[in-house]
Amino acid sequence: MKKLLITTGPQGSGNHLFARIFSQHPDVIGWESLKDNYWVPSDEEPFAKFWVHPALLDFPEGDYFCANVSVPFFYDGVRQVPKIEELCHQALHQGVQPIVAIITRDQNINALQQKRVGGEVTLPTALKYYKSILHDENIITHFLSHESFFLWKEEYIRYVGNLLEFPITTNGIDKFITADANGKYVSAIDHHWLDDTIREGRKPFILRQEE
Repeated sequence: MKKLLITTGPQGSGNHLFARIFSQHPDVIGWESLKDNYWVPSDEEPFAKFWVHPALLDFPEGDYFCANVSVPFFYDGVRQVPKIEELCHQALHQGVQPIVAIITRDQNINALQQKRVGGEVTLPTALKYYKSILHDENIITHFLSHESFFLWKEEYIRYVGNLLEFPITTNGIDKFITADANGKYVSAIDHHWLDDTIREGRKPFILRQEE
């Protein structure tokens, strides 16, 4: 059966990153312009109009498709919630199995990113919206981890490919992991009230040799 992989998540969770990765395989029809560009406007994504008008959904020739959208997203300059669930049902009617991969990122960092870029935290809107999809028994849903990708890199992508049963490639993936996007939001704290308590009760570590 043909498959449509939908990478989605709250604004700023890593949609462009995962859409770029899953569009790399030669058997996948994905977001071509994103392969060589770090960022492309959301309304230039190949499925953009279908998130607003799902009844118009039409697939080109192929067996594997990758689409991408955040919740909410901008289309023609207007922020709106995409009709992911309705599009999934349209895909099923056309004999294409939709797989929704919801991206998760640390909620504090995600909120900071949304505030920095858009001036408004939209995380609650996304969390509320995805619950409907998660409870739809006709839609296969998985979670992708922004943090796991930067920690495990190629190993994580191989794992996800097997989990989703979707073609992936790790060729050239190193160019997408030159820097962890969370780094600019994280800084060390000088002291926490629990630190001294932990240090006072900590026993010296002794490595015991086996006899």
